[in-house]
Amino acid sequence: MNQLVKVAGLIVLCIAINSCNEKKNVTIDYNTLSEADKRKPENALASMNISEGLKLSLFASEPMLANPTNMAIDAKGRIWVCEGRNYRLFANADNEYNDKGDRILILEDTDGDGKADTSKVFYQGEDVNSALGIAVLGNKVFVSVSPKVFVFTDKDGDDIPDYKEVLFTGIEGVDHDHGMHAFVFAPDGRLYFNYGNNGKQLLDKDGNAIKDIHGDVISADGKPYREGMAFRMEMDGSNIEILGNNFRNPYELTVDSYGGIWQSDNDDDGNRGVRINYLMEYGNYGYKDQITGGSWRERRTGWEKEIPYRHWHLNDPGTVPNLLQTGSGSPTGILMYEDKMLPERFQNQLIHCEPGHNVVRSYIIKDDEAGYAATIENLVKSEDDWFRPSDVTVATDGSIFISDWYDGGVGGHRAKDIVQGRVYRLATTEEYQPTTYDFSTIEGAAKGLVSDNMDVLYQSWQKIHSLGANAESTLKEIMAKGGTAKARALWLAVRIPEKTSEYIYEALNDSDPKFRMQGLRMARYLDVENLEKYVETIVNDPSIQVRREAAIALRYIGTEKAATLWAELANQHIDMNRWYLEALGIGADKFPDLYFNTWKKSVGDDWMNPAGKEVVWRVPAESSVSMLLNMIKAMEVDENLLPSYFRALSFKNHPNKNKLILNLLSLKHPHEKTIKALAVGQLDPDFVNSSAKNIRIVKSILPSVEGTPGWLLALKNLELFDQRESLFRVVSKNDIDEDLKNEAAALLFKSNGKGLVEAMLKSDASESEKMELLTLLGNINDSIAVDILFNSLKSENLSVALKKRSVEALGNTWDGRHGLYDMLENNQLHEAYKTTAVLKLMNSRDEKIRKNVAKFIEQDANESLDIDVLVEQSGNAVKGKEVFTTYCAACHVAGDKGIEFGPALTDIGNKLSKGFLYSNITQPSAGISFGFEGYTVKMNDGKTYTGYILSKTEEELTLKMMGNTQKTLALNKITKLEAMENSLMTEGLHKVMSQEELVDLVEYLTTLKVKENEIVASK
Repeated sequence: MNQLVKVAGLIVLCIAINSCNEKKNVTIDYNTLSEADKRKPENALASMNISEGLKLSLFASEPMLANPTNMAIDAKGRIWVCEGRNYRLFANADNEYNDKGDRILILEDTDGDGKADTSKVFYQGEDVNSALGIAVLGNKVFVSVSPKVFVFTDKDGDDIPDYKEVLFTGIEGVDHDHGMHAFVFAPDGRLYFNYGNNGKQLLDKDGNAIKDIHGDVISADGKPYREGMAFRMEMDGSNIEILGNNFRNPYELTVDSYGGIWQSDNDDDGNRGVRINYLMEYGNYGYKDQITGGSWRERRTGWEKEIPYRHWHLNDPGTVPNLLQTGSGSPTGILMYEDKMLPERFQNQLIHCEPGHNVVRSYIIKDDEAGYAATIENLVKSEDDWFRPSDVTVATDGSIFISDWYDGGVGGHRAKDIVQGRVYRLATTEEYQPTTYDFSTIEGAAKGLVSDNMDVLYQSWQKIHSLGANAESTLKEIMAKGGTAKARALWLAVRIPEKTSEYIYEALNDSDPKFRMQGLRMARYLDVENLEKYVETIVNDPSIQVRREAAIALRYIGTEKAATLWAELANQHIDMNRWYLEALGIGADKFPDLYFNTWKKSVGDDWMNPAGKEVVWRVPAESSVSMLLNMIKAMEVDENLLPSYFRALSFKNHPNKNKLILNLLSLKHPHEKTIKALAVGQLDPDFVNSSAKNIRIVKSILPSVEGTPGWLLALKNLELFDQRESLFRVVSKNDIDEDLKNEAAALLFKSNGKGLVEAMLKSDASESEKMELLTLLGNINDSIAVDILFNSLKSENLSVALKKRSVEALGNTWDGRHGLYDMLENNQLHEAYKTTAVLKLMNSRDEKIRKNVAKFIEQDANESLDIDVLVEQSGNAVKGKEVFTTYCAACHVAGDKGIEFGPALTDIGNKLSKGFLYSNITQPSAGISFGFEGYTVKMNDGKTYTGYILSKTEEELTLKMMGNTQKTLALNKITKLEAMENSLMTEGLHKVMSQEELVDLVEYLTTLKVKENEIVASK
């Protein structure tokens, strides 16, 4: 279903990046400043490009604060900041940290000049080191700092907490960017929050597992949730819901006045897959394989050609589409701006920090059928690559405050600087004069209810809610204003017990679909017993977005009536609309057979149309299997859709599914080769191996589908090790996908293909063919492949270039590295290959090799480098690209060059400053990218493997190793799994290159930037 996924399932966007056209402080030419002067606060505004109609001012800077990670603004207009000076202490040992722990600060402008002039410490302690979230709500302060969430209470208002309570604990990701993030108070009176994929679980204050309101334990073990999650709960921590799961690292979320939820999510570094999500509640968001928990890198049927989309499993049924994919970056704070100070074009739009690109953006959202589309407009874009906006918050007057981590890098487990940090104010006025509110009166609370300042909203909401029915007349006055004011008043009015149904119906009958969607959300929250009745009123709503929410509302009902309503909604599905299709799937997933069969009965035989086929594709009902197979067998089937059809079979259960798939192998069809290739790769090993007949049928098909992804999946899944000739033919071809060739090469050696490889290296095959084969051998951590490579160094019919490639390939394997070191020690390696060998061995996991290998070549005097001096130098980027090819391409991809082992560097020039690039080259272990932490795996057969973990299930672990190879290991055969203290990246690389090469390399790396007009949009 590639066309469904690529075109209809994902929004077609036209991304317009509007450049900021007003520049502040033009008396200073920022580009003429030295690197040291660029870092000074007094020059900060000179680097800023600001959107028309806005003014930016520096509210606070070092030494008043350092490393702000998150921010809140209280009802008095004061700025609360969590500092991260003690961020990742083990990786920043050279920094002078604060041994009293990190601080929570309150900054205030007492004289009205727009700058903070006082700073006080609300709390300091090691238990809040590098807190990633703060919310100030009345006299309570919620602080998110894995493994705990604290609630501080200041009863007497003296800005000193009277007591500290633990709300949640057990959150993994301690001192880690991918743990717990900030809490948000929403207009519905509940708290929303999220954590990244290192959060893993949620325990109560006593360490007990917490279940959500549907009875599922909150754990990322795949039963049923995975990876990062978004949550909603009552103010006291009760009634927790999982709003979405399978994110990587959603730093923060935001909730609009109608109840819509929005957030960003970071990709695996270097894959240009950063995204913005509209959260269709209860959805799966596709970071890991929904069924197996496997990495997006692991082969699956019909995966996307483009990595940014493959990254999120967007070809899979059950994955919610992305609102927008913004390419590279490191997304942080986000909010929905519904206040009035900023220009109208930014009102009711998302505002978001993107520190990877030194920018604060607005995403201008518009409706797009059942989903949304967006364009981008920059609010603040800095020429200073140390500008790292970490959060955005609305003040009491409607202005925006921006906290700036201010560093040479973007977190990533390392801080270049721990003493600098800034806070800016973005507004239409120069002076900051906080608006004051009187929460003791209903008039004052009514005024505050429409404020975007979270504390003002909270205190106003609490006052009005406490009045119950006595506040109804005031709420009606607010509703008369329409828009977001009406939406917020509705959330309070619907809580008046005797008026709940009345206000739900009022919202459901509104002419504006936003209120009808809100009505459904209010019904789901406050009147679940009558939810069917409410859905029935809008089941044929003219707005497809309202019907989208209606489908989701049916998820947990499971009655015959609910099934009938779902069938009515499914009958209104328009093909090529992935948002609506996924809403139908979310609504049906708990009762797929009941809901689907009711729909099937309603349509009879009239389902074989584009919209009906998509419903069959999406819903995991048992009866959908035979229908999907009929779609595959149809003579008029679009061949481009076949991979998606077969992928969908992985998500469906049927007692005879494998038998039905096997029957496809004898199908006579215009696309029979494609069908057979996909079918053979879909079969379950236990089914095939249960019958000699089944094995014969499968093997008879293999020659006709040789070299296809389905063929390779069949060989791997069924463990067919007698196909070495066909494997070698595929390995030897030039027009085969590189990933497929690497996987085939690994399987070749499991299939006793050594003789075929040796014969080819001795043959009269071309130099390029042999070069490619030797490269492949280095991608296989196999002892036989290593033997062949060592033997090639002794061969008389291989050129120097080929032998050098053999050395590079050996350097990618454990046994090969040890053998090369022995050859160096015994002076058995030719001078022509020594430098190549040393560079490969400098990142060996063996401490003896790593520390001593550099002695075998002449070194430059780069033992101690003054990075401050180096950053002022300009290198030759063209020469630097050559240096990259020599020293770095064996482990990193930049553009279309290199091997994908470590993080891709295609956008490293945006993420890291010059100074940080030098630091990462000279001290790679000081800041290891998340997901690239090295592990040593020792097996019970004595073998040892090193790499980073791609995925881990209950039975096996998949390791990514040097040379772009993967190794799947059975957990019951692993004797020891040990995390490495040092980076997998080469240590001391700067010592074996000249200073000129180092400067040229860094100059080249600074050019590796994905421009904003090259942002990858959702399709």
